[in-house]
Amino acid sequence: MKKHVYTLIFILCILISGGSVQAAYSHIAVTDYQITPSVLMPEEKGIVTVTLSNTKTSGDTIPASLETGTNDEISESTGVFPSPVIDSVFLNGKKDIDVLAGNGQFEGQIGPGQSVQISFVIKAPPANGIYFAELLIRLRNQESIKYPIAVNVNTPISAVRQPALILSQSSSGPIHPGESFPVRISLTNRGVSQAKDITVRVKETGTSIALLQTNAFHIEKLKQGEESSGEITFNTDKNVNPGIHKIPIEILYTTPDKGEIGTSETLSLDIRGEADVSLMSIETDPSRIMKNTPFDLVIRLDNSGTGDAEAVRAWITLPFLGNKEAFIGRIEPHNDAPAVFILDSGESGEYPYTLHVSYKDDWGEHERTENLTLTVQSPPDNTSSIILGILLLIGGFLGYRMWTRRGDV
Repeated sequence: MKKHVYTLIFILCILISGGSVQAAYSHIAVTDYQITPSVLMPEEKGIVTVTLSNTKTSGDTIPASLETGTNDEISESTGVFPSPVIDSVFLNGKKDIDVLAGNGQFEGQIGPGQSVQISFVIKAPPANGIYFAELLIRLRNQESIKYPIAVNVNTPISAVRQPALILSQSSSGPIHPGESFPVRISLTNRGVSQAKDITVRVKETGTSIALLQTNAFHIEKLKQGEESSGEITFNTDKNVNPGIHKIPIEILYTTPDKGEIGTSETLSLDIRGEADVSLMSIETDPSRIMKNTPFDLVIRLDNSGTGDAEAVRAWITLPFLGNKEAFIGRIEPHNDAPAVFILDSGESGEYPYTLHVSYKDDWGEHERTENLTLTVQSPPDNTSSIILGILLLIGGFLGYRMWTRRGDV
């Protein structure tokens, strides 16, 4: 009984540590192994796949304690270890596991930062239990590497039970720039053990998004399948760029066996700019419109909102000949653009008309109207001026005649 307990403890230590076995200064390490299927039935065949890696980087140098050593593999010119030479890789099944294929298939070198996978075909022993094969890596002029491979033959061993906290969020919907809004953050434990002393914290928000109150909330514990939530309120700058903003969230909690654990998640904030297109000014060319003459009507539209106004279009209801519709396109926030109408005036008088403007933004389609008036003038009546001029000419002529007759007398 004690033998099985020690065996299980040894296996769990191997699985939990996840470390690699490496010869001193060889840079060759066993970084992973997998058995397919993970649990073999008695006398079933399986595949053991081992990953060998060269952990050396270009900056690895000789330790000071070895600079005067006699290792022929150390480069005298560069002072760094060259890639070790692997003479052979064997899987020893001891007395229980039969290694059917794979031994001696690899020899040579593994480059710095590179990995190679080596597979072995094995046959499980006829009895249930946990068995250990031994991987032997022979390195030229260096110590060999030995690495234990645990093989599970029809033995139920539970993995370490851990919580799994799943984050979800809910809010009132898209956000207008300049608004304050709450976001409800929910955590659900989808794992198989309890999480305690849970802290959910906003790590950073950027310059245009700020927290109104605290940046964190606390949950005492979450058992398997339980859910809890908290609320964090954000405030946005009116000049924040529209779009999806990712806010990093840090989740800290403790587990019964691993102590404090930290994970990272993100919140997604959908900020949508809203355009506000309105009448800015009206001009005509010429400035005074005479009846039955051509003229240009220029109406400038301004976007004082926080988002782009797309597909901006304007049309008018004046009863004149000419183009009464203008397509402007896009107007960015705090910019303006002209709508130009080329028309022929009619008879003189006051003409009330309606300006219609339509546009789209991130919130949908919009339309607004303005009631305006255009004045068409008649040319000035010069009849009285002409009569007055004629009378002045006649009076002048008569005066001249009287003056000349006085001189004759």
